[in-house]
Amino acid sequence: MSQSVQLLCSTGVFSRYPDLTGYQAIVKYGPLLEADGFEVMFYPAWYSRVEEIAGELQRTGLRFPAMHTEKNIGTALGQPDPVERERGVRLLAENCHLASLLGCQILVLHLWNWPELDDNLDHNLALLGECYDVALSYGIELALESIPGRHFDPLTNLHRALERDTRCHFGLDTEFLANYNLLDRVFETPWLWQDDRTHHVHIKDSNGQPFVDGKRRYLHPGEGDIDFTSFFSQLKGRGFSGNLSLESPAITIDGEVHLDQLHASLNFIRRFLW
Repeated sequence: MSQSVQLLCSTGVFSRYPDLTGYQAIVKYGPLLEADGFEVMFYPAWYSRVEEIAGELQRTGLRFPAMHTEKNIGTALGQPDPVERERGVRLLAENCHLASLLGCQILVLHLWNWPELDDNLDHNLALLGECYDVALSYGIELALESIPGRHFDPLTNLHRALERDTRCHFGLDTEFLANYNLLDRVFETPWLWQDDRTHHVHIKDSNGQPFVDGKRRYLHPGEGDIDFTSFFSQLKGRGFSGNLSLESPAITIDGEVHLDQLHASLNFIRRFLW
């Protein structure tokens, strides 16, 4: 494609923790989807198989410009035990290793994570510098994602990270931002765009109800209330030239993948590319 932005598809759209986390789904479904590349979701069971998984994914011929780090890294970084926090840094290094083997340029990180969220954010921030040192040693851009917080909104927490380490880059998530009424404010937040800090955006819709009957609910673009026409217009106006990554799962409780839904969502986003 000729656009300056890349349309990616997260491999999380056809996988699910903890029961459907095999890399084989990427091999099966990746070639069937029209995208510029894929954002690989790293799962806990992958740590002992990094070389094997890298080889299998390389043989697909698919492009992997980005990877989403394993989410327990943020949990470990927030623990009061310094040994556990250092373990989080080591886990990040394993993620970087796989990302480097796949040629990823961007590594998306939950600096904090469920269930603690930002309860102990000072612990997470204490090792932020080490995390950036590790990522940069692999030549990879580490992007902190705008995930929910319990005490502060996502932008406030990202700014705390920037105050701690000026090397910070960011990844935005449309659903999470919409749930905090921040979708317009991001374009009025200069530090997100200064020094070319934001290169990655997760695309999911929102109706303000991320949980239904206690279960996580994801919406595809056009199924919720987000004005994507306005969002993409403002993103273009900010000179964004990074990745737009579809992150809405299309997998049933029985493990079946709705390819038609994925095609429709990718086509929805493609209409806005520049």
